[in-house]
Amino acid sequence: MAELGEIGMELARLVRRQADAQAAANPDGAVDESLGLVFARIARAVRQTFALEARLAEDRRTAQAEAAARRAAETRLGVERRKTRVRTAVERVLDAEADGSDAESLFYDLTERLETDYDEADFADRPIGELVARICRDLGVTPDWSLWQDEDWAIEARGAEPAVRAGSEPASPEWPGPEPAPASPDGGGKSWVVPPD
Repeated sequence: MAELGEIGMELARLVRRQADAQAAANPDGAVDESLGLVFARIARAVRQTFALEARLAEDRRTAQAEAAARRAAETRLGVERRKTRVRTAVERVLDAEADGSDAESLFYDLTERLETDYDEADFADRPIGELVARICRDLGVTPDWSLWQDEDWAIEARGAEPAVRAGSEPASPEWPGPEPAPASPDGGGKSWVVPPD
């Protein structure tokens, strides 16, 4: 479209040069009317070309924005589904391990942590088993992977449990790993350092 518009502009310039040459050659400055008609047609074609180019560009931008919005919505939906799976799994651990007021407190802590301590990126790509292990560790409970013996994610997590526990998060006491450093003065989460040999 841009090239077509440029060709139209070149034709319009050519007609103008012809008109200027005719006006200079005639003592009264008269120009052949057919040149005016040709110029008008070329000008209309150029305007239509540029208008079409602008419309196509706008359609392309709209399609790209809609596609991006769809991808974002699909990502959010996937995150919510994974978060629900993780919540359900951790609630199952709490049901099996906690009782009475402890259970109520742990369920409340679970809701708070899911809403504040973990961002969308955590649930977008981390394995379900890693998330379950991490949240259980944060709550001070130990997941019994046999609760989900037929779930692929639990089988995978059970097989890689030391790796899950020794990742960027603190390991539980029975696993050697990084020790907690004092909480940061700004009130943020704990930082973890590996003790010296």
